[in-house]
Amino acid sequence: MPHLFPLPRRLGPALALALGGVGLALPLYADTSVRAVTLSTAGLAMIEARATLDDSPLHLPVARDDIDDFLKSLWVLDPAGAVAHLTMRGPGGFDDAFDRLALSPDDVTDRARLLTATTGAPIMAERRGERWTGLNMGVSERPCEAGTCRVLNLQAEDGSLRAIALDEALSVTFTDAADRDAVRQALEAWRLRADDRQVTVSLRTDDPSEREAGLVWLQQAPVWRTAWRAVDTDDGLRLVGWAVVENATGQDWDEVQLTLATGATRNIAADLYARRLAAREAGPALEPAPMPAPMARSGALAMMPEIADSAASAETTGDDGDSFTRFTLDQPVTLAAGQIVSLPFLSETLPDARMTLYRGGEGARHPSVALQIENPLPLRLPAGVLTLYEAGRGHAGDTIIPELAPGATETVDFAQDSAVTIREETGTTERLREMRLVRGLLHVTEDLERRTTYRIEGAPQSGRRLTLEHPRRPDWSVTEPNEAEETADAWRWEIDLPAGETVTHTVTERQPRLRRIALMNADLPTLAFWEQRADDPELRETLADLAELNREVEAAETRARRAADEAEALEREQDRLVELIVQLGDDSAANRDRRARVDAIDAEIAAQIQTRRDAEAEIDDLRARIADLLEG
Repeated sequence: MPHLFPLPRRLGPALALALGGVGLALPLYADTSVRAVTLSTAGLAMIEARATLDDSPLHLPVARDDIDDFLKSLWVLDPAGAVAHLTMRGPGGFDDAFDRLALSPDDVTDRARLLTATTGAPIMAERRGERWTGLNMGVSERPCEAGTCRVLNLQAEDGSLRAIALDEALSVTFTDAADRDAVRQALEAWRLRADDRQVTVSLRTDDPSEREAGLVWLQQAPVWRTAWRAVDTDDGLRLVGWAVVENATGQDWDEVQLTLATGATRNIAADLYARRLAAREAGPALEPAPMPAPMARSGALAMMPEIADSAASAETTGDDGDSFTRFTLDQPVTLAAGQIVSLPFLSETLPDARMTLYRGGEGARHPSVALQIENPLPLRLPAGVLTLYEAGRGHAGDTIIPELAPGATETVDFAQDSAVTIREETGTTERLREMRLVRGLLHVTEDLERRTTYRIEGAPQSGRRLTLEHPRRPDWSVTEPNEAEETADAWRWEIDLPAGETVTHTVTERQPRLRRIALMNADLPTLAFWEQRADDPELRETLADLAELNREVEAAETRARRAADEAEALEREQDRLVELIVQLGDDSAANRDRRARVDAIDAEIAAQIQTRRDAEAEIDDLRARIADLLEG
């Protein structure tokens, strides 16, 4: 079978070993001369080219999608044996360049934006021989005859402020060399990114002498295909294969030696160019202190006692409809275009709704600090973020309030009380509540009992009142503790937590379960199980009698089965003897003994049949007694 890539002798066996089974992609270069191309049905092309190496780098523009393939497969055939190396910009070069600059990429694409981004920089502005120097104050807009005009604001060296029309005639120069260099670096980054689909690779060697070298690489290529023609002649079938070849190398082929190969090789897509960062171990999270130190009441916090008094709102008229609520500000609003206004439109005092809340079943170790908000208005309250402040302490947390219909209540969390720790333990048991025998059916009423114990460790320095919510489950009811408040999806209790103490709260739930067991054909293990669980002595005695009758039924069934099996065995023995007597056909002593045995077997078969009939009659009698027992 031909090689997938038949290598020319000049490349040598070492190159064949290095390139075997490797597939890559690269466009051809103006600085190289392609001599040979080998196409494979594996979708690969091996390209052989010649190039001149000297003290200048050889620039090879590589398609971005193909750079990994190029880095993996390029082979330099240098007659001088010099060490070759490749250089190129990294995949994050553009972003890296701007990470080092105080400019964003968009800042250097517009003069006005650049001047705004460099506010404070020393500049010189010049128009038709008139020159102004000073500090850049940014660019603003103002009305003019053309509509809106941009103005460069400048603080002159004498401190005066100037506004200079930023038109095409105005030239601006950064007088600080550092600023000019920053702009130059930003523009250079843009220049390199001008064609982000291409990476320019520079090939250098440590030998400055001029010589011709060979380059070999693999690249992805369209699969070449075959179309056959056949002619049936007198000499036989003449078959002609036509190759369908596509040149997708990026350059014209000029007297290129073309080789077509077929076969299957492993083609691995390498990941050599993209930036790859090693995974690092994350440091341990720092636990917040259970009881943070009180904030000093200075500055803004010193005004917190008065925060409740500042909850004024604009006068608003509200009305509610079937699908929406409207809030109309009574005072007209004046607002310039492009500006934003924020003003209070609703103020309402609600009852103290703060709580320490723990929701069972979620696996949390600490309770939440929550607000229970009830909408007392005949209007819908719109959804939004809520920022909570504590009078005298400051910001307590944020939460999200959903839209609340009139009278609706919602509990929202805004913090976690890490000073309180809660652990849950759950166990399930079954308890028999009632057992009745009705017309052959054993009616068993059981309670599946689930006990959830909450072990609550109180805050070390202060007491709490904990609201515990235990999730409601379908078909379950709470038996202990009593006086639970029911919500849509939970049972709720209020629990006092003294400082530094551990409180245990156990919730017992019950799920009734009714089972019906037919006892007429119940097996002995089933009867024994329910006999042990029965509390009623009369029912227990009935189950015991029923078990005894079933044991007798099993014994009688065993006797009947054995008698039937024995009768069948005797019949087979009798048939065998009769067949043997007929075959021998003599009056020998042995045959006379066989005839006697045949006659004796008749009596034995009759005895086994009678035994089976007696056992079956006993079974019928026992089943009748069982039926009478179950009916009674």
